[in-house]
Amino acid sequence: MGVFGGIVIGGLVLGFFGFLYLAQGLPSIEELENPQTDMASFVVSSDGQVLDKYFTENRTYISYDNISQNAIDALVATEDHRFYDHWGVDLYRTLAIPYHMIRGNPQGGSTISQQLARNLYRSIGREVSVTRKLREIITAIQIEQNYTKQEIIEMYLNTVEFSNSAFGIESASHTHFNKPASDLTVPEAATLIGSLQAVSALNPRSQPERSMQRRNVVMSQMARHGFITQEEFAQYRYAPMELDYNPPFRSGRESRYFGEYVRQQIQDWANENGYDLYRDGLVIHTTIDSRMQRFAEEGLRRQLAMHQRSFEREWTSSGSNEYMDKLWDEYPRILDSFLAETEKFYQYQQEDIGDRDEIINKLKTDEAFVDSVKRARTRLEAGFVAIDPTNGNIRAWVGGSDYGSIQRDNVNQLRRQTGSTFKPFVYAVAIDHGYQPYHRFSKYPVNFFDASGDRWSPRDPVIPSGPEMMTLREGIGRSLNNVTVRLLPELAGSPGTNRLEDLRPAGEKIADFAKRMGMNKTPIHTNPAIALGTAHSSLLELTSAYTTFANMGVHIEPYAVTRIEDSEGNVLQEFQSEHQQEVISPETAYIMVDMMRGVIRGGDGWYGTGNRLNWMFNISQDIAGKTGTTQNSADNWFVAMMPHLVAGAWVGGEDRRIRFPQGTQVGQGARTALPIVGEFIQSASEDPTIPWSREAFEQPQGFIMEQPPEDEEEPTRPSRISW
Repeated sequence: MGVFGGIVIGGLVLGFFGFLYLAQGLPSIEELENPQTDMASFVVSSDGQVLDKYFTENRTYISYDNISQNAIDALVATEDHRFYDHWGVDLYRTLAIPYHMIRGNPQGGSTISQQLARNLYRSIGREVSVTRKLREIITAIQIEQNYTKQEIIEMYLNTVEFSNSAFGIESASHTHFNKPASDLTVPEAATLIGSLQAVSALNPRSQPERSMQRRNVVMSQMARHGFITQEEFAQYRYAPMELDYNPPFRSGRESRYFGEYVRQQIQDWANENGYDLYRDGLVIHTTIDSRMQRFAEEGLRRQLAMHQRSFEREWTSSGSNEYMDKLWDEYPRILDSFLAETEKFYQYQQEDIGDRDEIINKLKTDEAFVDSVKRARTRLEAGFVAIDPTNGNIRAWVGGSDYGSIQRDNVNQLRRQTGSTFKPFVYAVAIDHGYQPYHRFSKYPVNFFDASGDRWSPRDPVIPSGPEMMTLREGIGRSLNNVTVRLLPELAGSPGTNRLEDLRPAGEKIADFAKRMGMNKTPIHTNPAIALGTAHSSLLELTSAYTTFANMGVHIEPYAVTRIEDSEGNVLQEFQSEHQQEVISPETAYIMVDMMRGVIRGGDGWYGTGNRLNWMFNISQDIAGKTGTTQNSADNWFVAMMPHLVAGAWVGGEDRRIRFPQGTQVGQGARTALPIVGEFIQSASEDPTIPWSREAFEQPQGFIMEQPPEDEEEPTRPSRISW
């Protein structure tokens, strides 16, 4: 046989085994003929309803005939201009790869068929290696043998990912231009096809300049290869970037605030265990009650719409035809800043037509545009969450009014000043240090001075009539700043001091207390102003902290996911609250609940700030709570506590620069956030299908509420207190 024959046989053997090795990573004949669609994962409520789903194919699958020829031409011209002439592999480009690498200008050599192979068959992989490339080439050749050129184009444009989480050309067209893919113009098609090179870096919405440059490169390729004329290219290259952006869910993707929160909670678990939320058909069971969720969503949207109308009336002069004219007259720089944040401003900047003020003045000449900006940026937003304090189950979650417009979650992501909803932590520290609800403090303001002599003198907008001394019960029920501030020297162990520095220990105690109660995700500064609600918090943290009061001093970290199953129903993982701890005594917790009943019920001769909860919504059950409003009415809060459920709401400007007018009756937690909670409680409690409890708060076993001593008319401090 000789040496030559041996070499031939050896080469054949090596080739045979090499092919066997490569074949291990190739799709089967069945997979080639019937590409499998990835399975969506579902988020399910505790009562079995689908709340959300995650899926890769954010698309409406469309046929080749329903795709604009402009998109097809742009794809071929840019990605594979010899597409109609090769059999899956472009030998010219493939053989030129080493040449371009030597020149330091590496270029991709993959054809549309090769890219489709990677998109459809995960077994091929995406690592940079000779093995992977050979598998890709073999699969591309097989695709060419099984499908026509039109079918390959169709599959490619229906599976590829575009910017802004749009999968497939139809979804991308609706997302970016609000039109079907059949109607894409040359510049629009070139914009979408151009973004495929780097969907984030060339995102036409967030990177318009880069996207426009890439669009023009694509159109130059179309002209070079005869799909458009040079005259058309010369015309199109100066066309402005005119997006009509529609967020992904309007293009077929289902996504809500709670669904995104769940995804964030389990993404690490999925990665560690080798699961893909968008492909593997998981079923994620949650603590949400779909009926409560429905009432929460409906109530928030309905109440927010009414608040928006009131908000606009407050800022509009009687008889004025200008939208919210008083706001722009009082704060003219706000409108300028809004205009400077528009895409139109950015476009004018790129055209270098003038400095910032000149561009803004030019924009103001377009009254319709300015009016649209005013209306878009003066939008109120809200959030709502309800938690079972006995086990930490999150029962309802509404992160905002419209996920399509605002993706920021007002339950978990938004952090704003808490205002008077923080005061219960101040009073709870006092109760923990021996004070009782009957202890009295002056209703008048008090002055404190720092080392340089500067004065800090917080005060109530109106000092209520009646006796000078007020009980702590009335102080929290009426949310009086002066009473709250007078607690600080007592909690600091320096009664009677007027030195601001002496109050620091009180701030530290209050901050530590709030953290133990559940407000442990956002840093809390310990300056004395903390007592009046300068601390920032998310609605989830704040409501979670209130569950500690409702659960006899035991804080259970809220959680949303109970278990995860695969597509066959096999349980992959079960979850429960990661943290459960008694952080205050049951007695302190109950006293605080009893004091905050006064916020709702009022007292002898006075009304609590949350009294409208009962008369406005006709709710007849044991509820405690607290309202809160920050400076300038920027943020409005309300948290209601029941033994089985704690519900909180926040209302404020979507942009923190927007707030209610000074002195307005509308911009208060009692008038904006409270009605959202009130409508939810009213609706849920009247639904016979919801396991709603009307039981009252129970006193701790053996506990008897201490009464004021008969021989002391004005008790101001506890008789015995340990610091």
